Amino acid sequence: MAKTVKHDDLKSLWGSEDLLEVAQNRSFAGVIFELLSEKVPTEEQLKVFELILNLSIDHGAETPSATKVIESAKNGGTISEAVASGILEINDTHGGAIEPAMEVLYKIKSSKLKVQSLVEEYLKEDKRLPGFGHRIYKEVDPRAELILKKLVESGFSDEFAKIGREIEVALESQKGQKLVLNIDGAIAVVLCTFGWEARLGKAVFLIARTPGLCAHFLNSTTTI
Repeated sequence: MAKTVKHDDLKSLWGSEDLLEVAQNRSFAGVIFELLSEKVPTEEQLKVFELILNLSIDHGAETPSATKVIESAKNGGTISEAVASGILEINDTHGGAIEPAMEVLYKIKSSKLKVQSLVEEYLKEDKRLPGFGHRIYKEVDPRAELILKKLVESGFSDEFAKIGREIEVALESQKGQKLVLNIDGAIAVVLCTFGWEARLGKAVFLIARTPGLCAHFLNSTTTI
């Protein structure tokens, strides 16, 4: 169970620690990391995790979640209503592919699936492989490349990154079309490398993207 704040008389506790002390000595990204994983991040883990949050905070007004927020704002919705409508657009194809991508990576690592067979199965059933392909980035997703570069530079294993690359190559070979490892796939690689549960994937994206959705609401309701 993820760590949450509890109360002991008049003191707020972060696990067994005083929340007031934690709030002064942890970064926001560090608190999120610990809240979800129940692990205190190393300095290198925190650098990569903060990069993920920063890169995921927004991707323009044309994304499905931002479009809903803007539409709601222009129709008179409150910020809570508008942002909630945007969050409801986050699913397995928009922002939520991290979780199923992690499940695929873990299955392959445990030898339950072979890359070639996996890709063949998805293509045969006309299913989209989570974490691959992007409507804008056709040749390379620069955000994904930066995440994987920082992961390796920070001294982490490239085991899951190699699996991601194998899938990317197999997809192009079997489909005859390049479907790049996208930011969701790269985040899945990182979280698997950290040993996180797959079910935490969507939470990471939701936390990262919510400030961006708030900004779209505010931009849409600004009056001069």
